[in-house]
Order: sequence, then structure tokens, then C-alpha cells
Amino acid sequence: MSDQLNAALSGQAPTALAEDVSLATPLAAPRIAGRDAVSAALGTYQRALGAPEATAGLKGDAVEGVVYSASPGGRETEIAALARTDSAGLITTIDAYGRPWPFMAALREVIAKTDPALADPNLGTGPYAPQGPTPDWVDHPAVPPLAQDVTLYSPILSEEPTGKAVVGPVLEAAAKSFSDLKVRAVLDIEGRSGFTVVIDELVDGHVQQLVEMFTLNDAGEVGGIRIFTRPWLVTAHFRKNMYALLKETLGPEFWEGPDPQGPLPTP
Repeated sequence: MSDQLNAALSGQAPTALAEDVSLATPLAAPRIAGRDAVSAALGTYQRALGAPEATAGLKGDAVEGVVYSASPGGRETEIAALARTDSAGLITTIDAYGRPWPFMAALREVIAKTDPALADPNLGTGPYAPQGPTPDWVDHPAVPPLAQDVTLYSPILSEEPTGKAVVGPVLEAAAKSFSDLKVRAVLDIEGRSGFTVVIDELVDGHVQQLVEMFTLNDAGEVGGIRIFTRPWLVTAHFRKNMYALLKETLGPEFWEGPDPQGPLPTP
């Protein structure tokens, strides 16, 4: 990953942003537009996370990104931020995704104290759909078999299921909780064997957007799956659906945070 990209996505290099840049955040549904507003929002996330560490670079034909890790309040929280640039090399769009949902809920409380609009869960009127032009959808790459010791870094669970016998059923439950999966982009993971897929899918009529990172072991099997989502309230729908399917399979340590059976958050 380039130092300039890392600085821009951290809100520390506003001149790397186009004047009309827009940002989709992990928590709120509407896009933020304009260099000043986007730079301020990125800075707010940076401070709320407490100087997150860049842990991976992502690279595709038309998009690149950075994965950040931080532990605000002792809870490991991760953000994947993807950027597109114009012919002058200025960033025109940033799409940021987070994980896991219960720790993003705690981050939301911190951000709300600085900028309540960045923490507003309102999806607007009608089913949520992301703003912007319709992308050129691409095919999903083939996913190799799961390793016996595969670990899932879920967008909704507060612990990581490990082992094919556990991760397999969780992925099967996820497949029952969404429909109409479409792929926006496929990216490489810099310095690692694996790939990343950027996805839109429907959850209870709303579009949930995901970044799925598949890392491979020496045998070419999937050793780790790391999934980031946005916006936060659609992921709350997904978490509730998943709990109904997995409450007999995964213990309470996987469901830390707001009651997954309780009412969904409201503005």
C-alpha cells in the first residue's frame, strides 16, 4: 500500500482527495460528499479508533484499499477502506466497511459524541440501496476448499469460529440469510496468497455491502475468511437472521453486544 493512500484514508492528506470526493462509511447509510466533509469524517474515525494500524493492502484494476485494525475499549475492530482515483490520481470515492458488528456498535457510541450524523442508523425511506451509478458487475472467483483449521473473522460475531466443522455451517447459514449476490470487484491482497471480493447482496430487502478477504494456506486451501460490512443497520438485520439459525450452534460468547433477539436500533 502507498503511504499517500494510507494518509488520505486516515484523513491526514486532504489534498489527495478530489474536490467532489464522496465517502460511504461503515455506520451511516448516506454518502458524504466534498473534500472538507470527507476529510473531517475520516479524521473522526481515525481519532475514535485511536490511531489504527494498517495491516493489509488491497489492489485491483480500478480500486485499491487498506485494512485497518484497532482496539478501542479493548475490543479489536477492523475497517476496510477502498478508494478509486481519477486520471489525475486524486481519490474520487471511498467506501469503508467494518467488523464485527457488536464492536462497531461500541465505536458508534464514541463517534456519536463527536458527530451524531456519522452514527445515525437511518436507512432512509424504503429499502436501502447504495448511492451512485450501477457498477459493471463481475464474476465471483472460485473459492478453494476450506482448510480443516480455517478461521472465520465474522462481520457479526464477537468471537472467531475455528475449524471446518464449525465454519462450514456458519457459512451455510449466511447463504440462507441473503439473496441476489452481485460482485463489484475482485482485488489481490498485497504480499499474501489470497484474494478479496467486494459484494452487494440483499438482506430483508435492503442492500448489504461486503468485503470478503480469503487468505490461503500453503496447500492452496482457505485458511482464513475476514468479512467486513456496511451499513451498520442492515448488518443488524443480518445478525438477527443469523442468530435465529445459529443460536443452538454457537454459544453466548459469540453474541456479545446488543441482544440479537431484541428490537433493531432506531434513529
